Amino acid sequence: MFIMGTAGHIDHGKSTLIKALTGINPDRLQEEQARGMTVDLGFAWLSLPRGTVGIVDVPGHHRLVKNMLAGVGLVDFVLLVVAADDGWMPQTQEHAEIITLYGIKHGVVALTKADLVEAEWLELVQADIAERLHDTSLAGAPIIPVSAVTGFNLEVLKQTINDLLGTLDRDEQGDDPLLWIDRVFTIKGAGTVVTGTLLGGTLQVGMEVLVQPAGLPARIRGLQTHTQPVEKGLPHSRLAVNLTGVEKAELARGMYLSLPGKRPHFSLINAWVQVLPQAPAPLATGHMVKLYVGTLETLAQVRVLGARELAPGAAGFVQLELELPAHFSFQDRFILRHSELQETLGGGTFIEEAVPVRGQNLRLVGPNRLRHLFPFEKPEAHLDLAGLQAKCSADPLTYSLLKAEDRTYWPAQQFKRQGLSRHPDLLVLGEFVMGPQQFQKVRQYLLETVEEFHRAHPLSPGPHKETLRAATGLPARLFDQILGAIPELKEVDGYIRRQGHELSLSPGEEQKLEELRTLLAQNPYEPLTLSAIAELGYPKELVFAGAHLGVLVPLANEHWTTREVVQKVAAIIFEEGEFQNGFQLAAFRDRLGTSRKFALAFLEYFDAQGITIRKGDVRALGRRPPSI
Repeated sequence: MFIMGTAGHIDHGKSTLIKALTGINPDRLQEEQARGMTVDLGFAWLSLPRGTVGIVDVPGHHRLVKNMLAGVGLVDFVLLVVAADDGWMPQTQEHAEIITLYGIKHGVVALTKADLVEAEWLELVQADIAERLHDTSLAGAPIIPVSAVTGFNLEVLKQTINDLLGTLDRDEQGDDPLLWIDRVFTIKGAGTVVTGTLLGGTLQVGMEVLVQPAGLPARIRGLQTHTQPVEKGLPHSRLAVNLTGVEKAELARGMYLSLPGKRPHFSLINAWVQVLPQAPAPLATGHMVKLYVGTLETLAQVRVLGARELAPGAAGFVQLELELPAHFSFQDRFILRHSELQETLGGGTFIEEAVPVRGQNLRLVGPNRLRHLFPFEKPEAHLDLAGLQAKCSADPLTYSLLKAEDRTYWPAQQFKRQGLSRHPDLLVLGEFVMGPQQFQKVRQYLLETVEEFHRAHPLSPGPHKETLRAATGLPARLFDQILGAIPELKEVDGYIRRQGHELSLSPGEEQKLEELRTLLAQNPYEPLTLSAIAELGYPKELVFAGAHLGVLVPLANEHWTTREVVQKVAAIIFEEGEFQNGFQLAAFRDRLGTSRKFALAFLEYFDAQGITIRKGDVRALGRRPPSI
């Protein structure tokens, strides 16, 4: 299916031509039919050999351009209607500008009322139209003289449209449907109905959808295309959607249907804006303008980035704060009009959701700045206009790579929900996505930090993993994935060390450690605390080194002993009969001939290792240590 929009000056015969081509009067309102003027969007369809064409007929009156904008931005091509007796008129010019700003590159010109003028005049009007179209997106479009009254050239026009359908290149695949609502009404016995043009995927009867940006859940009760019930609505088709779960009073033109978790909406955007040469005023910071996207009309406040204003004919980056949130996908087009004068200022292309900026130097606003930047590097002071330029000129795949680099990491599902494709250079780390530059930042930080730690603490195996993770601000699951992707680093017992790094003591340190072992063995069942050991002149780092070398053992409550003592105590409870069927702390204390404090230090260590299993006041034997 294909969607064609009409455009042109008031009273140039758009609706009359559509009725002559299709047999359908697109003027659905009684007021329109009485006045002979399209007030709101009208709809019809035309069956051609290459497919069915849905037609959106738009009003031509300059006061109704907002209704025209609600229809023409979602079409595959346009039928620009110019009356032969009037020729090119002011609203023809504005509609041609809007078509260009929307980036619509396919169209046909119908030169209506050809029966009312002489052949020579007809040739002059055709030449004038061709010249005026030269600087628009419709340059070179075929111009067909027709008459809806006599039927002159109607078949030629149909054939021209049919030929154009063969040139349209569209991707009708996808699972991300979007339907901008252009009409809301109720039908007796059916309930709430909305209509619109479907993009991006299919809708099916029974689907659960959301009406956004209100976030209203609804279910599709029925679908119609061109008055015919269907089970599935196809992309680029005009659809009437019967919804349950929502009331007509809750809905309005400018809302949209999407699947839950898809198609986000934004209130603050960065965009590239082109101001028309004949715009009535510059686009300046602080101005309020009307923004049109999809079928939505909303006020927006302007902040020109990197300059005070954009003069007529100029282009640049602009941040827009929308009064009503709207959905945008990368490179979606929108129109800006003066909020008071009924004239078009220009149009823009959506780049991304914006980080708020303030002041003449575009400083990023506090917490939002930190949220978007690498957590352990010095925050940027200004908005990166060069980065914005790169995104603006990128294709959608490259854009996804640039967008990934805006943050240290993305949850994969959030990345997908943003409508971002997965560039082959992106790193998929479990349930997360990282850009290669951000991964390298993390990698470099970890390598340098571990190496610096090794130099500063030669008797330690390395920094604790949790200390490193907390410094990066990364989720634990992602941090583990990153460590696994850095072969130069190794995790040992919760500490991170460089591959190949081994603890090595100097001869003096080895002698000191041996003295400590001897000291601890003198009263094996009265282990010393770390602070007591330090007071005797043994550095804490030496104690920790002894633990990592496997010759010292940290018991509970900061008591320390030797590996041999632990083995001896474990042998007692595994080999002596009084401990085989469970035992209490008092029996263990009496067997060692020590105090309750020291006995508890051994037993809590055994509990943590699974050597004993505590059930209330009784401990049973657990896993037997391999060395006894």
